[in-house]
Amino acid sequence: MLFVAAGLGACSSKESKFKRHMERAAEFTEQDQTKEALLELRSALQLDPKSAEVNYQIAELFRKENRPADAAFHYRETTRLDPTRSDAALAEAKLTLFDDPARAEELIEGVLQREPNNAIAYVRRSELALAKSNSADALTAALTATELDPKSGRAFMQLGIVHLARLRERALKNEETPEALYQDAEKAFQRAAELYPTGIQPRIELGRLYSVWAGHGEQAKAAYRSAIDNASDARHRARAASAALGFANATNDQEFLKSALEVIVDSVPERIDAWAELASLEERRQAGAGDAVYKRLLEKRPDDIEAHVRYAGFLYSRDRRDEAFAHLESQANGPNGAVALEQTAAMRIRSRDLTGARETVDRLVKAHPTHPRTELAKGRIELAENRVDEAAATLRRYIGMEDTAEGQHLLANAELRRGNYPAAVAAIDRALELGGTSLAAALRLKATIHSAAGDHPQTLQTLNRMQRDVGRMRSSDKLLLAQTLYAMNRRPRAKAVLEELLADEKPPVAALVEFAQREIQREPQRARAYLEQALVRQPSHPQALRLMAQIELGAGRPADALARIDKAAEQGPLPPALLLLRAQVLASQKDWVGAEEEARRAFAAAPTLPGALELLANIYVAQGRLDEAIASFVEAEKAGALPASGQQLLARLYLQAGRTAEAKALYEKVLAARADMPGAKNDLAWILAQEGAELDRALTLAQEAQQAEPESPEVADTLGYVYFQKGLHDPALEQFKYAIELAQRRARNDAAAERPDYHYHKGLALQSLGRAEEAADAFGRALSLDGDFAQADDARRRLEATKSGAAGPG
Repeated sequence: MLFVAAGLGACSSKESKFKRHMERAAEFTEQDQTKEALLELRSALQLDPKSAEVNYQIAELFRKENRPADAAFHYRETTRLDPTRSDAALAEAKLTLFDDPARAEELIEGVLQREPNNAIAYVRRSELALAKSNSADALTAALTATELDPKSGRAFMQLGIVHLARLRERALKNEETPEALYQDAEKAFQRAAELYPTGIQPRIELGRLYSVWAGHGEQAKAAYRSAIDNASDARHRARAASAALGFANATNDQEFLKSALEVIVDSVPERIDAWAELASLEERRQAGAGDAVYKRLLEKRPDDIEAHVRYAGFLYSRDRRDEAFAHLESQANGPNGAVALEQTAAMRIRSRDLTGARETVDRLVKAHPTHPRTELAKGRIELAENRVDEAAATLRRYIGMEDTAEGQHLLANAELRRGNYPAAVAAIDRALELGGTSLAAALRLKATIHSAAGDHPQTLQTLNRMQRDVGRMRSSDKLLLAQTLYAMNRRPRAKAVLEELLADEKPPVAALVEFAQREIQREPQRARAYLEQALVRQPSHPQALRLMAQIELGAGRPADALARIDKAAEQGPLPPALLLLRAQVLASQKDWVGAEEEARRAFAAAPTLPGALELLANIYVAQGRLDEAIASFVEAEKAGALPASGQQLLARLYLQAGRTAEAKALYEKVLAARADMPGAKNDLAWILAQEGAELDRALTLAQEAQQAEPESPEVADTLGYVYFQKGLHDPALEQFKYAIELAQRRARNDAAAERPDYHYHKGLALQSLGRAEEAADAFGRALSLDGDFAQADDARRRLEATKSGAAGPG
């Protein structure tokens, strides 16, 4: 009996401890002390590892802290321990809508199977449909949610959000928006606001709706003010005021902007970014007023080093640099001296004073050798010196010691410059989660990364978020928006954005050049006029000169093209890209000696410059110096001076010289070192197809090449040829047709783009399918383009045979 009693006592003690941890967690959560609440919940979880409720509460705290991965893990643990927890399943679905839509759908449909009348599950289904850009399904699901629960504020919120998405869709398509659509969104948000008397989000969304509804500016302000006035606490007031900033900036309403910023700094004084924006605003309105704002800040938060750093930054931006450095120095010997010195180094880098920055870092290393900010300062120096690999490694060490938005922002920059786009996206997303830095700067970098990675939908989504949450966009942001829309084949909207930039009294040169590049076929005279304007302002603009050279060459005026480039040379030494352009113009005139000299200069200055090696090779070949070209490239390879692109070009020269075995071996070597070279994959696939060996591998290589270069006629032709060699004549024909279509598009700017080979291959496929007349047309077209191309004799034989009816498949 004693043993039983002892066991019961231990159990009771365990239960009481568990209860105390849960009670303390609830108290800390109520007081917004998340770290302490998490410690209590983790202690409770150690006592009861199978508690679904503890996992759910941990997940909720992580969600509030913007730690979606941690939150998703604990939501998943909740449903693993208790599969009936629909709240956890739907919360996890919310977090995975974009990153793992299949998982989100599985969770949502699982809840609806158990609970077909669960309104929130239909809200999630609607959100998922919007994530997939399916506004019709999103609307159906949102309406179902409001019907199932007419008193659900979340359901009406989602209905309003769907209507807003439909409005954006129409704007992107330049379609007229019926007034009823605005009214439907208004009714949904108003109903949500009624159901959430102290909820800020319905009122914020109502403000966003009014901000895009012509003639409803005052209603927008009223909605944002209502969100602020109805907020349940100081943090929610600050959130509502933050949402109002976008509208105030977009409409340039200085008074409304000031009042929103005052709400933020009064409600959450630690929001240093809001203090900084308020100071900048006041300084613009009256010289010296910014100092008064910082005086208020430093009186409220005298020990906040971030406040001192921002004040120094303000002084620096006003060309009061000595005062800025002096203010940081005043903090250098205090408890936050490492931060002050690190920011001094950052400011020295910004001033292009790398010597002073290195001296500051040396001082930092001596005074604070193990401080995280010492690593951050080292990372800054490495980035400034373009040592991006070292910078990335150093910044990762820093983040391991101190995870800050600034550190993640710098890491994202380093990874972008390294070309490691997934890592760059992860870093900037983490910076956005942590907050505390400029939202506009973070979103701008995020959009740049997505654009560099070729992820145009994410670029567009990020720029839309910038427009919504920041409220203003720089000219460079609008230009990126136009480029992204063009890349997504949304030309009308893209051109409208460009027209907005061009309507300025002094349009950005980049916008002038972008218009010329995009619209030269449709509006050649206007495009030329814009290029003229661009070159007056920037005579050495490489892209403007290249486009103008194409125009001059197309009009048979190569001397004019050279004159423009030579005028640019008067401004200073030509950069490698313009040396290459000059070489290309000289080559078009068959001035092989001059072209070779300029191409060699371009290559010497920038060995990885795209097109330099190719032009050199073409110059050699045009003069019948193929063996000399090969010898030159082989010598460079032996010396280790030939980049992967040059090795690929050498392999092509081998092919041209009939040295297929050497070409094949070199392509294998290139791809073993660099698997990201579609040109090498394409050429190796062609060799394998010609040999009739390893056709499955040839198909894989050709398909991977087409995924990387979907607009390349050469790649489409190769893929078609592989299909042909495998006996798959229908898909082969489709690829040959696609190659011809792509080449004809390209031929508008390059008459040599439409090659006879493509038509010859098309004829082979048609002949194999028994379509003799069409095959004859294809062979005839090939011969009309070039009567001496490599397979011309075979094309003539097949053409004659098809006419006489003697040719069979093959």
